[in-house]
Amino acid sequence: MWTTRWYLAFLLANAAAGGVSLLLPLYAHFLGGTAAAVGTISAVGSLVGVGASLLWGGISDRTRRRRWFVVLSFTGIGVVYGLLPLIGAVSGLVLVGAAASFFWMASSTVSVLVIMERFPEADWEREIGRLNAYSGFGWATGQALGAVWIGGLTGFLGEGLGLKSFGVTAGVLGLAGAAVAALLLPEAARRVERRDFRGVMVAVGTFLYERFRYGPAHLYYLIRPSQVVRFLQGHTAFGPDLVLLYYGVFLITAAFSLFFVPLPIFLRQELGWPSSLVYAAYTVHTLTSVVAYRWARVAIARWGHRPALGLGLLLRAAAFALFAVTGWVLPGWSAAPLFLLTGVTWAAFQLSATSIVSRLAPAGLKGQALGAYNALTGLGGVVGAVIGGFLADSLGFPAAFLVAAAVVLLTIPVVMVEARPLVREG
Repeated sequence: MWTTRWYLAFLLANAAAGGVSLLLPLYAHFLGGTAAAVGTISAVGSLVGVGASLLWGGISDRTRRRRWFVVLSFTGIGVVYGLLPLIGAVSGLVLVGAAASFFWMASSTVSVLVIMERFPEADWEREIGRLNAYSGFGWATGQALGAVWIGGLTGFLGEGLGLKSFGVTAGVLGLAGAAVAALLLPEAARRVERRDFRGVMVAVGTFLYERFRYGPAHLYYLIRPSQVVRFLQGHTAFGPDLVLLYYGVFLITAAFSLFFVPLPIFLRQELGWPSSLVYAAYTVHTLTSVVAYRWARVAIARWGHRPALGLGLLLRAAAFALFAVTGWVLPGWSAAPLFLLTGVTWAAFQLSATSIVSRLAPAGLKGQALGAYNALTGLGGVVGAVIGGFLADSLGFPAAFLVAAAVVLLTIPVVMVEARPLVREG
């Protein structure tokens, strides 16, 4: 049995990334940035990640040097995060987010390939599950560490120094992940079959995105943009059910981003939450979504894919609407338990939607179907980030949250349409 101690490298790197996922918007607020500025940071990082994933994937296919892609990736994000204390303007944070996304994709494009080249096919699902578990725990650990670190230093040294010092801490975590990868992640043996970045999805099937949220390859299944356009035009063998679902998924993920991108600024600026409490709330959200995957699978088995999806979206729209009246009709503290609801409903959406995609796609086209799904969720996130920041600044945070809730609510009938039945999970 090959050693898997190198999974620790992904735990450390995801702890760095999870911590910085909130550090960037909170630091932007500290520097006087608006919600629109935070949306720009998120959108630019996502767009850079799309291009970087294709670039790194092509280089990986040509060089076949998996380990050093991981080492380079984690070293790069460690250095970038460590430079955060030197940033004195929001525009600098846009560059930091873009650079971190660029380096992060280097490991994302090869992480699953490493498992496929080092383990028998019968063990792929188990090992990808373990890697995702390490990554998810690392992400939550980074957020929890941020709550403790910033909360502990703010009272003594001020919020600015607390945020800056945590940037250095995240950088150290990234560099530690790189060191562990360099020491413990060997290249695959020559006798093991090598696989290509672009073709791996056909072999993997659907289990990666059906079962786990926090995989290190968020943009792993990207396909050519021209293919996505053809899918949306109906020029595909997928059928009308799947094309309609794609439209719904794009709108829904745009609404999710429209809500979540300005949310940290809302909590700090409107509700007056300290940065440490914002970190704690997001940690609850993250851990709840991980635990809720088991509940979502039970719900799908009992009620079916589309009913579970519809219920999850309905509850998530309600959560968005309740956030809109928090601090106005509802007391500010009432936002805290709503993070439990957003965590549970994320699991219901992600598991149900990817399951529907995999079952609607014709045999032999499941990889392309999930590729289109992932590309559209990424595109929706970019669009929602820009719109959410603009709405929050121009019309107020409640308007942005209510628009997000309305889009989710109005899109539920679109994703519930079913021309042919799905195979129920047992």
